[in-house]
Amino acid sequence: LIVESGEGDSVGLVGSSLVSKNNNGFSPAMEGDKSAMKSIQRLAQTIVSLTPATHFLVANEEDGILYRYGIWDDDNSTIDDEENDCTTKTIKAALDATTSSRAGRVALPSEHPASKLLPTSATRCILVQSIDIGYGSGGKSCLIIGSDKLLPAYTKNDLRWIGQLAVEPKI
Repeated sequence: LIVESGEGDSVGLVGSSLVSKNNNGFSPAMEGDKSAMKSIQRLAQTIVSLTPATHFLVANEEDGILYRYGIWDDDNSTIDDEENDCTTKTIKAALDATTSSRAGRVALPSEHPASKLLPTSATRCILVQSIDIGYGSGGKSCLIIGSDKLLPAYTKNDLRWIGQLAVEPKI
């Protein structure tokens, strides 16, 4: 069982880097920008608290998974060094899916490669929202939000709100 809570009490794998209680679920690529880290933690906690979402990832096409929040209860989402290249390809596939959407947000089926980044229990509905986070190695970034509920469980306002958060100037 891997618990990424953002509360400083978790140990797990994010991308190819060990996440310890010192960085609260963040990849080393995020270290140094405490304000951004706090904003992302609040965003994750808010989305998981106020929507049907159960899992939350911030991913970058160059740096891989930057942050994750939720309870990982299976090995589906554990990524090691050998799979890191596969992870960035998976993130790029998720980002490519958002290019066809005006709002930069899509719901993906559980068969999409992005489902490999989430535990099996959170792949019933996968939302991907492109974002501009303004740090890391550059490249495109996105939120990957997983749920054990189907898309109709999200209200129209949930989806609008997630989209509005993504266009705010630099999370």
